[in-house]
Amino acid sequence: MTEELFSRDRYELPGGALRRLTAADAAALGASLTSMDPWRTLGYQAAGLAAYLQRPDPALARFVAVVDGAVAGAIAVRFPWLRGPQLELFAVLDAFQRRGLAAAMMTWLENESFRGAPNLWTCVSSFNDRARRFYKSRGFAEVATIPDLVRAGFDEILLRKQRP
Repeated sequence: MTEELFSRDRYELPGGALRRLTAADAAALGASLTSMDPWRTLGYQAAGLAAYLQRPDPALARFVAVVDGAVAGAIAVRFPWLRGPQLELFAVLDAFQRRGLAAAMMTWLENESFRGAPNLWTCVSSFNDRARRFYKSRGFAEVATIPDLVRAGFDEILLRKQRP
């Protein structure tokens, strides 16, 4: 029998690991993410992000990235969704950026996703040029613009990567 996607409690990464998110992680991450884009520009509040990260949802796998024992980022993946997973939240905290962690997390996500699904989806805020470049470099294609999805006056761009 094949193991379900995103079912383990821990995954090893080069230079760190992903482990299941805890309630304590959710509170700390909620506060950290509100100081970062896109969450800052979109006006997210720490309590709202923390609630999202810990609310019961069996279709949402939530992990924290850990480097040298410290929480360095987070990833939340909805599966199933349109013949593949949807990356709902992807963050690397400022102190851990530009070290290859985002690439390691994305490689894990792609490998995990494509062993059981033909598509990988995400959305990116249209103003988030750095994230758009990152996803493009990873082979994601912009497939649709969705106005006012998260907040009035802001567009989200639906991205798709197909299994190679």
